[in-house]
Amino acid sequence: MRTITTIIMILLGLAIAYGQDAEVSGVVLDKEDNSPIAGVIVRIKDSSDATIQYAITDDKGVFNIKYKTQNSDFILSFQCMSYRPYKLALNKVISPVIVHLILQPTQLKDVIVNAPGIEQRSDTLTYYTSKYARVQDKNIADVLKRLPGIKVEENGEIKYNGEPINKFYIDGVDFMDGRYGLATENIAPSDVASVEILENHQPIQVLRGVEFSQQAGLNIKLKEEARHKWVGIFKGGGGFSPLLYDASLFAMRMAGNWQNMETVRVNNDGWNPASQSQRQLEDRIFSVGYTDNLGEDHISVRPPSSPIDERRTRDNFSVLANTSNSWRVGKSKDIKFNLMYESDRLDYRTGYETDYFDASIASFTESNIMRTQAHHLGSLWAYQLNRPTLFLKDNFYIDVHWNKTVSDIGGTLSLSQRAKTPSFGATNDLQFVKRIDNNLVTVSSRNRYIYKPHSLDIITGKPILQGITTDDFRSVTEARYGWFINRWNIYARAGIDFNYYSIHSNLQGLEISYPTQNDMHFSLVNTYISPEASYTSQKWLLTLSAPVYYHLYDVRDKFAGENLTKNYIALSPSFYLLYHINAKLDFAARLKYSLTPPEADMYMQNIFMTNFRNLYRPQLVSAYKEERSATVNLRYRNPLTSLFFNLTGEFEWNHNPCMQNQLFIDDYILTTFSPVDNDSKTFAIYGSSSKGLMSGKITFSLDAAYQQVWTTSMRRNVELPYILKMISVQPCLKGYFTNWFSVDYRLLYVNNALNIDQVEKSNYTVLKQNLTFTFVPNNDWQIAAGGEHYYTQFSSGNSVHLILLDASVRWTVSKRADLSLVAMNLLNKREYRYASYGMLNETNYRYGIRGRSVLASIQIRL
Repeated sequence: MRTITTIIMILLGLAIAYGQDAEVSGVVLDKEDNSPIAGVIVRIKDSSDATIQYAITDDKGVFNIKYKTQNSDFILSFQCMSYRPYKLALNKVISPVIVHLILQPTQLKDVIVNAPGIEQRSDTLTYYTSKYARVQDKNIADVLKRLPGIKVEENGEIKYNGEPINKFYIDGVDFMDGRYGLATENIAPSDVASVEILENHQPIQVLRGVEFSQQAGLNIKLKEEARHKWVGIFKGGGGFSPLLYDASLFAMRMAGNWQNMETVRVNNDGWNPASQSQRQLEDRIFSVGYTDNLGEDHISVRPPSSPIDERRTRDNFSVLANTSNSWRVGKSKDIKFNLMYESDRLDYRTGYETDYFDASIASFTESNIMRTQAHHLGSLWAYQLNRPTLFLKDNFYIDVHWNKTVSDIGGTLSLSQRAKTPSFGATNDLQFVKRIDNNLVTVSSRNRYIYKPHSLDIITGKPILQGITTDDFRSVTEARYGWFINRWNIYARAGIDFNYYSIHSNLQGLEISYPTQNDMHFSLVNTYISPEASYTSQKWLLTLSAPVYYHLYDVRDKFAGENLTKNYIALSPSFYLLYHINAKLDFAARLKYSLTPPEADMYMQNIFMTNFRNLYRPQLVSAYKEERSATVNLRYRNPLTSLFFNLTGEFEWNHNPCMQNQLFIDDYILTTFSPVDNDSKTFAIYGSSSKGLMSGKITFSLDAAYQQVWTTSMRRNVELPYILKMISVQPCLKGYFTNWFSVDYRLLYVNNALNIDQVEKSNYTVLKQNLTFTFVPNNDWQIAAGGEHYYTQFSSGNSVHLILLDASVRWTVSKRADLSLVAMNLLNKREYRYASYGMLNETNYRYGIRGRSVLASIQIRL
């Protein structure tokens, strides 16, 4: 019996030893640049190629697998998109193992068509354009607008699940200086294989796995046949009425070491060149407390904004020419050069009537015929080195603006005004980030000079001339040192911000009992230190910063012969929390407090004329301003069901030692400040959601917002508390129900209410609807019909409707050419009316819109 028992025990021990737990770990790197590869599938397989256990590498390329040691013939395999598969015998592996994968472009053929609309791989979501693109799409922006979780704002800004993207790439290359409208409005959907969303994207490799972003990057992945050669589109069109034309040429080449994009367009049918030239992404090289512009432009002559689609109102002549280039000059080294010229001439016909909710103040009416001319010449030279242990960036910008406005005013006053607001600016940005073992060194600097000689000429019975010339030189240098201790990152940040600002202002021809001239010179020094800490785990991210600022103001008033020196201390602590509830749901919260001194320009005591009716005078109040805010955010995304959702709540309560005061002096409004405490509160809740339906054929989205503001302003030295409320709801439905029929429907409902203490409550409602039906009888023809409906209900109870009808037809002659005919505003409507609230007033506007037009075009793919 003992013998049998002994044998059983020996066999049992052998079985346990043979099947005991083992572990293999390591890191997967790119063989070319040694950068970590995230999302690699690491498998342990037996001799029959069956998977025993697996893991996926994290952002640092690290993996760890536990398994039962039952077979000595196990194989360790590595597989990742765009890399050559790799295998090795597990019994020859000594942990931790370092594996280098070799790049190998993945050929996506029929599998792209049959793949799901959205594919998730680690932190990357891939939208296959073959699933979402339609024959009527003019550019890749039309496809982006249909993708669940992605929203393209009217100004072209791209958001993912409620947050703006932080980088835009084409085949992994960023070379457009944040002006990604140049790509989205020109690249053909037929050249794009997929759109990739890089969640929690950290563009600086040194900071990956160290500092986490809540924003996503977006990558346009081209088809193989669109790479390594020139692709482009030529478009030309003409029509009436009046004589209309639209001509453009777009060319792009994404080669191995040289990527470039060329754009030229001339147009007068309402297109806005800012949709492509506007920089949507700004490089943030400093801490959150950095403010870009310290001095404001005092002359402001521009037409009022309108809720109607700007292509309906722009009577324009516009030119845009741009070249964007990037050269790979070494391992992870790039040189970039961009050059852009933009010209935009606009003619406006507007009018308005303003009610001040005060029987002693007469309503003011205005009719305005205005022409604006804007010219912009901008360039960028940039060098960038982006490696896992070192990041270096040096950008040099030059921007020249020449803006001119001429307007003839009628109504309560009759006059003409001319404004010239040119500017010249040069900026150099330098950033250095180095990782040394468990430490991080960062040095950032920005040097900038801007010169602005502005003037305003009022032509009336007695001419008035306002001249303002400013010189602004600013130099900011910041250093940061970090320690990485287990899950903690500890930073010490310090910087110095020097700003020399001079302003010479002279207002002639206006008789008023305030100073009308100045010659001011400001030397502003802001030194700061900021201890910071962050804790990161699988579920939590906590960050805390407590910056302290020392401000030194040296103010010289040469006109008055006075010198003044002031010292201030400022604080701006903040706390941020992020909790990953699960793989689909995140909760975030932020608390922030700031104690800030008065702005330096409040030391000026003279009058500025901003336009023919409005005057502005700073008023110094030496006390501090306090701002407090609390924000919570909930974000959900489930790519497999195409459901995305985000909700944000904000509450702010602020204390200001001064209150804005509006004085009426003859025909002018003087805005100044009085040393009266002003406490204000703001509550806002807003969110958005989108859902893909019918296997990606239809996308439904809903945006909603509510905001309420409690504050006080002064009019004629009398305090007037008021409450301002705003509600907006914006549903949208886009997609196709069959292969030959698609619908695009958008609705925007906005209700505004103004409740001034002891004044009858006022509110107005705006409703905007867009509906387009597209019929595709075959692959050669697309016919679209639709329009827009605008409804405004004024506080008086009156209401107006505006219906605009459009139609278009497109004939695809061949794979490279198509013809189109577009007719807009078929009912030839010429005026739009709406309302908005200003400072203790309501204004009802009349806005001239473009009449009926017909444009015939040809588009050729090069």
